[in-house]
Amino acid sequence: MGVRILGPTFVHGVLRRTMFGHFCAGETVAEIQPRMAQLQELGVGGILDYAAEAKDGELPEIENVEKEAEEETTGAPRSARMYDYQGERVCDANAEIFKDAVRNVREATPDGFAAIKLSGLGDPRLLERMSTCLVEMARLFEKLADPDSSAQGGVQKPNNLINRDVKLDYDTFKKSWTRFFAVESEEELRAAFLEIDTLHDDLIMYHEWSTSLKLSEINTLVRTCRHQGPLYRAALDAEEVQLYHNMIARVKGILSLAQELKVRVMIDAEWCDIQPAIDHIVLFQQREFNANADHPLVFNTYQTYLKGMNGKVLRDIEQSEREGWKFGAKVVRGAYMVSEREKAEKRCMESPICETYEETSNNFHEAIDTILDRPDTEILVATHNRESVERTLQKMAELDVDPSRVGFGQLRGMADHLTYTLGRHGYRAYKYVPYGPIDEVVPYLIRRTQENSSILGSPGVQEERQMIGREVRRRVLGF
Repeated sequence: MGVRILGPTFVHGVLRRTMFGHFCAGETVAEIQPRMAQLQELGVGGILDYAAEAKDGELPEIENVEKEAEEETTGAPRSARMYDYQGERVCDANAEIFKDAVRNVREATPDGFAAIKLSGLGDPRLLERMSTCLVEMARLFEKLADPDSSAQGGVQKPNNLINRDVKLDYDTFKKSWTRFFAVESEEELRAAFLEIDTLHDDLIMYHEWSTSLKLSEINTLVRTCRHQGPLYRAALDAEEVQLYHNMIARVKGILSLAQELKVRVMIDAEWCDIQPAIDHIVLFQQREFNANADHPLVFNTYQTYLKGMNGKVLRDIEQSEREGWKFGAKVVRGAYMVSEREKAEKRCMESPICETYEETSNNFHEAIDTILDRPDTEILVATHNRESVERTLQKMAELDVDPSRVGFGQLRGMADHLTYTLGRHGYRAYKYVPYGPIDEVVPYLIRRTQENSSILGSPGVQEERQMIGREVRRRVLGF
């Protein structure tokens, strides 16, 4: 509206001197390079987030890719979802934008990161369907071990509270499996158990369960369901599996370029309905791109406002240790607190979110401690809270942690007193820096502000407000 009434020159000029100029490094690589150089002089690196989206006129032709390492899908129940192939073209174009972001990190801030949102590389509806399927498979694992564990009092547990610490022996597996699925013979059942039991210890752990059953194979599995329940309805059909492979090809293309240019990639966390699919994809990419390396290339993001998140961090670290790849993580408090609570209430589900800020902080610190305590890991602590930074530094000293394993990140335009102090003392400090065309970045910043509205009352932000207030009084009143 402002552009139409006042014209782009005036509006863009105001924005460059206010909101855009405060939070963003510029519109082009040429503009961001001097600002990144200034940060480097202060010992600070950049986490570049290209905030613009692909334009319709830039959309490439869709090209399906060959399936990798999965069997052909057969007989899947047809999904009720309809997928827009114009959206697929947008995702292909976004993949090229993310590749440019990787190149820009290499040119502007070589020690930095490229930040990527997977919802830009696949239809969010597909990610939601994938997530539902993965969550139902987790619920199935819990039911196989303990049929009475999945729901109590009619309130369903959220994904992050499903018990993944149970173990399945063959007798329990056999008894429970035949309750849910038709089996032709015990030999078939025994063969299925042995295929999942990759450690060959006559027990199935969750990590074996989750990595042995492929999304396309679930389609075949549900054809033997005795009842058409949530898992049956959640299975992806052949079209969705193809879209999933297209998305994986985009992700691999970005990460292959990042590997070639030696640029680290940070995968952002998103809302709960699609996060299980993101975690699934990132874990499989970490197994490939973080293997046989001195340092992790792919970092996943852990939102610690979710209950039980420290358990997930520990499971992922243990899996990396078993499989021999480098664990890399960004740990944050989280950005979707209000909306996630509202959704849980509407669905009559237990809230996945910690009840208080103090509980979230405890969860946040526990996850940091878990990572610091394991020697072959790297972490980016993303916080504007001074106490959390100081606590992390104290823990590093207690455990004699190599500072090169730990980074600290704050948004550009916020908590500068933390970032520059850390950089000045030789710690790995980073600014999270959006950039891109002003017409597209400003709406992006507004959306991010709405998503992160819950942090505005946090102690870190309140402290910064007080510091700004004192400085304004000093300049205006002289004291």
